[in-house]
Amino acid sequence: MKSGQTAVQLSLLTTSVRVMHESACPDIGPICNERDEPPQIHDQRFAIGELRVGVEHGFTDALGLELQLPLRLNRSTIQFRRLDGTPVELDYENIHHRNETLFGLGDPWVLGRYAFSLGEVRLATRAGFTVPLGNTVEDPFALGDAGLSHQHVQFGTGTVQPLLGLEAERTWDAWSVRGWGQAQVSLAENSHGFRAGHRFGLGLSGGLKVVDTLHLSAGVNLAHEQPERWGGVVQQDGNLGRTDVLVGGTLSWSVKDVRLGFNLQVPVYSHIIGHHGQLDYPGLLGLTAGTTFGDGGP
Repeated sequence: MKSGQTAVQLSLLTTSVRVMHESACPDIGPICNERDEPPQIHDQRFAIGELRVGVEHGFTDALGLELQLPLRLNRSTIQFRRLDGTPVELDYENIHHRNETLFGLGDPWVLGRYAFSLGEVRLATRAGFTVPLGNTVEDPFALGDAGLSHQHVQFGTGTVQPLLGLEAERTWDAWSVRGWGQAQVSLAENSHGFRAGHRFGLGLSGGLKVVDTLHLSAGVNLAHEQPERWGGVVQQDGNLGRTDVLVGGTLSWSVKDVRLGFNLQVPVYSHIIGHHGQLDYPGLLGLTAGTTFGDGGP
């Protein structure tokens, strides 16, 4: 980005997740104190979306400031089943799961950018922090142990988390290669005793400019998340960490001063630590739209 320019981008990322696990008394809930409730299968589906608004301004050709604002949607539905898979209607309220739609602000990101070149390779470093504005919840494991309804989904961490990033790109006429790395570090627990796990990402992709307005790229991304903690304890029924490897491609094109993009990634490897049920997601679908204005033209 050149000095005096401002870039604005909208990014929509969506996926669906299906989680299945067995549950038996006493974990089912307070109904176990009243009768011998038979074991169940909890078949839960999530429709997840995030709209991220990004604004970056270049103070010089090398220095810039970026703000990212995430808006998140999480719709969940639950089907209770007998162990043979047949559906069952409960005659009591389950304290763990319910049909619901959650919408809210995630933790915004504030990042500084420094760009430079090493020979023919263009590099950009980013450093910043998250702003704890996203919704957080009380300890769901403590509430569950007390027989109370609780929520596991939260849109924020409740703490300021450092962000670090590095990307490098090399181009040859119509071809390009790009690599990137990112870290989101969790240093403290929030007021509810929650401490998120560190998050790391790596990616490598190759691109081809088909014509001046059309660009194709394909690559592989790795995402790793470490365990979360509640009150300093890693709960065995909670998020114990995971590693995912995804492959995919991006199609982007320009319409006058607007850049449009379509991205699809599918998982080829997933390792979820300690998960005793079934967790499936088909992939990630992304749509982007952005423009640049200011000194130097669009």
